[in-house]
Amino acid sequence: MNTRTIFILISTFLLILLFITMYFSIYGGHPLSVLVLKYRFYRVIEAVTAGFVLGFAGAYLQASLRNPLVDHYILGIGSGALFTVYLAYLLFSSVQLLVYSSIAIIGGLTALAITVLIAESIGGGATSYVLAGLGVNSLFSGLSVLLSYFILTVNPYALYLLVGSFIVASPAYLPIIIFSIILVVTGYFPLAKPLNALILGDEYAYQLGYNPRIYRLASILLAGISSSLIVSCFGLIGFLGLVAPHIARLLVRSSDNRYVLFLSGLLASILLLITDDISRILLVSVTGEVPAGAIVSVFGAPFFLFLIVSRRRGGVR
Repeated sequence: MNTRTIFILISTFLLILLFITMYFSIYGGHPLSVLVLKYRFYRVIEAVTAGFVLGFAGAYLQASLRNPLVDHYILGIGSGALFTVYLAYLLFSSVQLLVYSSIAIIGGLTALAITVLIAESIGGGATSYVLAGLGVNSLFSGLSVLLSYFILTVNPYALYLLVGSFIVASPAYLPIIIFSIILVVTGYFPLAKPLNALILGDEYAYQLGYNPRIYRLASILLAGISSSLIVSCFGLIGFLGLVAPHIARLLVRSSDNRYVLFLSGLLASILLLITDDISRILLVSVTGEVPAGAIVSVFGAPFFLFLIVSRRRGGVR
């Protein structure tokens, strides 16, 4: 069975699984008021689409940087975007959501640029990107926590952005999410094949007629902008973009980005929706539900550590 056939079968199965999960997430097997159904509908749609974008973004970053240890969270994009959103909350308490999202893009791309510059200055290897990203992530996360103490009086829901939650789901976020999806999907068609060449090295890409700098920059910008937009709406959801591409490669037994990119988005959608269901239904504490981003991190962080240990044992730096 060739890779294309495997991809079609797996995609079909995952789409069916996704729609079944969405149905039960919205209706839950119990009669509900129209208001509750409407809220759940937007929450489910936004969890699915946010997961799709983050999965795609993670696959873009891993392929363009030739580094399986990165995603928007590890590279500091998420924390950079969150910091600037918090800063905007503090300075401009009553501006349009579009303004917050635009500011988030600036913060996310700034953090990414800092990470790349530091990583390249210390060798440019996979571990260099992880170390640089964790440093930048820690810096902006710490600043975000400090700002959160001043913002809570203005916007109590801002606290949920620190750990990523869909409790704030609203139809107001749909235009931003739809724009994010358009970005990653539009980039898929011109970038999938060049990214395959980039994985094999810049010289090989040049031989095939691809300029690695242009395609790498385009992929990184797409991932940075789209993931920053998601952070501006729902906060930090780490490791999802790290895990999904690895599962996608395992399922299709290939690193071909024509298949991995789409499957990463689909897998991340399902994982985030299930995680949000767990947080909403099973893990409800006295003070409210446990944020979905916290649950993703509980499972994603050990996977990240496993990847690092595996690469070190294999002699890869």
